[in-house]
Amino acid sequence: MILLGSLFYFLANFHRIAVPGAVFDILQRELSISAPYITAFGAIFMYIYAFNQLVIGVMVERFGGLRVILAGAVILALGTLLFPITSNLPLMYFSRGLVGLGGSMFYLSLIREIKACVPEKDFGIAISVMLFIGYAGGIAANAPFVFAMQYIPWREILIILAIVTAFGAFIFYILTKQIKIPPVNKNVKMRFLPFRLVLHKRHNRNLFSFACCNFGISYAIQAILGKKFLEDFCMMPPAKSAMVLSAMAVIAAVFNIVNASVCKMCHNHRVLFLKNASIITFGSLLIICICLLFDIRTDWIAVIFFVLAANASLTSLLVPVLHLTNRKMVSGTAVSIMNFCFFMMVGILGTLSGFLLNLFEPQKQGSILIYSNQSYLAVFGAFFLLSVFEMYKAMKLSDKY
Repeated sequence: MILLGSLFYFLANFHRIAVPGAVFDILQRELSISAPYITAFGAIFMYIYAFNQLVIGVMVERFGGLRVILAGAVILALGTLLFPITSNLPLMYFSRGLVGLGGSMFYLSLIREIKACVPEKDFGIAISVMLFIGYAGGIAANAPFVFAMQYIPWREILIILAIVTAFGAFIFYILTKQIKIPPVNKNVKMRFLPFRLVLHKRHNRNLFSFACCNFGISYAIQAILGKKFLEDFCMMPPAKSAMVLSAMAVIAAVFNIVNASVCKMCHNHRVLFLKNASIITFGSLLIICICLLFDIRTDWIAVIFFVLAANASLTSLLVPVLHLTNRKMVSGTAVSIMNFCFFMMVGILGTLSGFLLNLFEPQKQGSILIYSNQSYLAVFGAFFLLSVFEMYKAMKLSDKY
């Protein structure tokens, strides 16, 4: 059942990245809509996913991980089936909301169930396997998905995945009948005191501000506009740009381990690493803005994307800092608030990017809209200003726990 739950987590990550990232031009051509309407497909997912992070922990404790996984799988199957079978824009947005809602139910549920049935000595390995399966969904959402679209229409691919999700949910339901599931814990209720205690602390607010900017910029590039930018500005073919975005997902997965290991070798000066990360984000975005300003169209921008992906893989540092700076009774709430900030920022940047791209008239090449340097400079200029704020907040962080 944990493996099935990990499959659902894989599929949720796939849909989070694939739409609109891998099908930006296709959606624009088929639906005849401008950039704000396309980026909204990603933003809606992120908003729903983010808000649910604030309540999913309570749901898992009250109903148990298995019940939440089953509910998430059913909702995910409905959302992923509805999206490719319609061209009605409101219905497509509604389906993305369902995908975001269902997709948000797996991570904490899986951690709880793994903790319950795996020996302590194997817990770390089991979590790493589950996370790897999830990250693989983000990898598959770019290059493999684009490659498959050369032979199978994108709608049919998504319908097949929706059927796989529905079949998996049915098998999961059958398996729940074969085991004894703990009863609903009615004593667990939503309480606002832990949220107030966490947000009252200035160090937490500074950490959340830094973390959401750092993650949001990188993930907005990976999930929403990076592929389109590489094709429009760097003139990369779709297959090559998809490979770059898949490589970003691989780097993000690997560097959560690398950053934690290097930090440990440096006597766990985690805050120093976070401050350095803010400087790297600032420098990377400054280079991209200079390239746009002087029309320097180079494939080296892909390398900068790789740096941003590695630089944003800081969860393995951020979570320990939260546990060190907060009491045990609210540390879980602090992590859930941080996850909320992560994906809320991605949604905001996705929405903002769509409107900024539309500030300048795109050039039409056949049925594809090509956005100008000015449009992308507006987007990455906004990201650059956000990185200044990120660096300001990072410098306020302290190692004195």
